[in-house]
Amino acid sequence: MKTKILSLCGALALLAGAVACGSSDADSGNSNKINVGSFPGTIYTYPLGVAETKGFFTNEGLDVTLIDGKSGPEILSAMIGGSTQITFGQPGVIVPAGAQGQELKVLGPYSRGRVVMVATEESGITSLDQLPGKRFAVPQRGDSNEQRTLNVLDEFGIDGTAITFIGTGSPATTAAAIANGQADASVLGLTTYESLLAKGTKLRIIAGSTEGTMGERGKNDVTGMFATTKQFWDKNPDAVGKFCRAMRSSIEWIADDANSDEATKILIEWTGLSEDTARGVWESERNTFSMDLSEQLWDANVSYVDPNIDPKYNAIVTNGCPSS
Repeated sequence: MKTKILSLCGALALLAGAVACGSSDADSGNSNKINVGSFPGTIYTYPLGVAETKGFFTNEGLDVTLIDGKSGPEILSAMIGGSTQITFGQPGVIVPAGAQGQELKVLGPYSRGRVVMVATEESGITSLDQLPGKRFAVPQRGDSNEQRTLNVLDEFGIDGTAITFIGTGSPATTAAAIANGQADASVLGLTTYESLLAKGTKLRIIAGSTEGTMGERGKNDVTGMFATTKQFWDKNPDAVGKFCRAMRSSIEWIADDANSDEATKILIEWTGLSEDTARGVWESERNTFSMDLSEQLWDANVSYVDPNIDPKYNAIVTNGCPSS
């Protein structure tokens, strides 16, 4: 698998307001060679690992390099700056960028994986109403995880402003902050949660999306999607279509029970989970990816970010794969 670390140039592109930090093969006319921004090691980006390993990108005639980022804003900035052409992100990052004038298109796989709100045993927290006054780890202040937490607490009438949110960086460093006692609680995807348990961190689930204890937010949560700029979309419809078809092949392969052993092996390589844990995660999450996103879910997730933003479903959201 070809993987690179996100360049400083790409990370600063959005803040600098630059159009691009440098030319790419796609911008130069080779639309079959693209860079994709990704978070390594999470179930949400697992379809990328499968597409690489199983040759689904190659089958489409697409040469993909994965660019690992540390935060959602960082990898989105790289795409807007031109260092990558497609990126993975959560609504809490993608929606504000669109509202601030960046013309984006989103496409599948859309992820609706399990999310859990957890507390360390040492914190003594046993319920959501005990979170105010505690330290709560999120990868970045104001990100999807902080928004998610505030949405859930607000629905249950709990004052989220009394929580001390701590920006801890990547999912890996967020997990480290929880493990070493820097934070009392957090909201985690299933792979991060299971990784912490495997390393001996004692956690208590105080709410979960599949348990029905995260309210409407838990029921409607979209945990990730892919995005590209409208400019790249318009200039390179063939490349977008190839990426989309490869990813559709990936999630169909992941969902197939006949692939359980190999899918588990790839998940182990992608996340570092043990075999037993990876198999359980695959069983739980293999049907949480879709190439379609309903208007109701899109509008709900936009409203969680900012209820004053126009959702613009028909202009932004792609269902299925675009024809080239």
